[in-house]
Amino acid sequence: MQTPRVRALGVAVGIALAVMAVTSLFPFFWNLCSAFKPVSEIFTYPPTFIPRSFTFENIQRLTAYFPHFPRNILNSVFLALIVPLLQVTFNSMAGFAFSKLEFKGRDFLFAAAIATMLIPSTSGYIPLFIEMSKLKLLDNYLAIILPAMSSAFGVFLFRQCMFAVPAALMDAARIDGANDLRLYTRIVVPLVKPMMITAFISSCITTWNDYFWPFIALKTETRLTFPIVLAGIQGQMFEVPWGIIMVGALILTLPTIIIYGTLSKYIVPDIFGGSVKG
Repeated sequence: MQTPRVRALGVAVGIALAVMAVTSLFPFFWNLCSAFKPVSEIFTYPPTFIPRSFTFENIQRLTAYFPHFPRNILNSVFLALIVPLLQVTFNSMAGFAFSKLEFKGRDFLFAAAIATMLIPSTSGYIPLFIEMSKLKLLDNYLAIILPAMSSAFGVFLFRQCMFAVPAALMDAARIDGANDLRLYTRIVVPLVKPMMITAFISSCITTWNDYFWPFIALKTETRLTFPIVLAGIQGQMFEVPWGIIMVGALILTLPTIIIYGTLSKYIVPDIFGGSVKG
């Protein structure tokens, strides 16, 4: 039976969580409402939360000033799907090799990979630009995809996760004649599925919002990603188009919420429950 102090603590924690949730969601709610307001109403004081004059004018202005923006969105969608898929594939394979396979120089190679995390990512943009230029990959999506196919942090996460895969499962599969590829695809991958989905969500959001390197590597207007277009809106107009910016910010935010809301349920389950019976 709960004491009054425990109940009061539970109520206090619930109120604190509710306040934090409202605080976190309010900017998105404001952005959603402002995207469908006339510019004059966005700055009305006292502010209006629900649009008094619901309008699609801001969307129409966005399509008028930036006719390629649907293509730019598709560019971002393409990269936000292909890069996470490649990252999850190669990071998980490397994590499997570093955690479950024995080969000469394994620990040294892993230490070298982890050491690259000490190097600031911004310091690699100039060498990367020179490399992509010599390979004639600038203004090509391969310049975005190839450097992002794997990451030291992703390899580290998968390695640590795969250490928890029971050795009994691996030994039993080897006795049944499974090779390393079969061990990876049939034993390890199903067990680390929550980690793979978590890594996919994280990479997907990061790639969707990525601005700096795509801004350097891509030049053709129809190949630009949407964050680049959104950042360039103010510089291409003689005014600060707050209505268009609100629509662009809404478009940039919605996929993140949809992806997390759709896939987050796969993160929680116990990844090894029931795999080994007493």
